[in-house]
Amino acid sequence: MKKAKVCIAERHFIHRLGVKTILSVIGIEPDLFEVNSVDSTLKCLQENRDIDFIIFDHDIFNKIENKAIRKIRLQCPCTRFLVLSDDKKYSDSHVSYISQDDSRQEILDKFQSFFYEQNKDINDSENSALLSEREVDVLKNVALGYANKEIADKLYISINTVISHRKNITEKLGIKTIAGLTVYAVMHGLIKPEEVKV
Repeated sequence: MKKAKVCIAERHFIHRLGVKTILSVIGIEPDLFEVNSVDSTLKCLQENRDIDFIIFDHDIFNKIENKAIRKIRLQCPCTRFLVLSDDKKYSDSHVSYISQDDSRQEILDKFQSFFYEQNKDINDSENSALLSEREVDVLKNVALGYANKEIADKLYISINTVISHRKNITEKLGIKTIAGLTVYAVMHGLIKPEEVKV
C-alpha cells in the first residue's frame, strides 16, 4: 500500500516534532518531508509534486499566501492543506484549519478528519476490498482493546491465527499502532467511539 507523502512546513523543530507525534498517535506513518522556511517549502513541493498533505505553520503561510500558495496549488493540485492558524484567509475546499486555541481533543479530531475523512470514499472502497471478513472481525476486537487470547476465544480461532490476521491487517492498512487501528475502526464505522476502552 502506498504511503501518504506529508510535508510539515514549520519554522521550529519542537513544533515539527509535535506534529509528527500527533501523526503517530492517529496511526499515520508517512513518507515525511520537513521544511522550515518559505524557500525550502517551495523547493520541496517543486521537487515532490505528488505530496498528498502539507501542514503549514501560520507564519510561513502568511508570508507565501498570495502568489506562492497559488503556485503551489497549480503545481500540486491534489495536495490537501492544513493550516495551523486562527486566520482563515485562504478560502479553498482543499484547505483545513486548526486554531491555536483548540483543545487537545479538537486538535486530534481535526487531524483525524484531515487525514482520514478527506479520502474516506476512496479508502472505504479500497480497504473493504483489502480486508477479509475475518480480518475485519479481528480489527474490531483489537480496536475494542481485547488481547490476542481474548480475541481467539471470542472468534473460536487459535492465537496464532489472530497474530497472523493482525500482521495482515497492519500490512494492508499500513497502520502499525493499536491507537492508529482504533482511530481507523472508529473513522470507518466499524466500532462506535463510546465503545473504545480508555
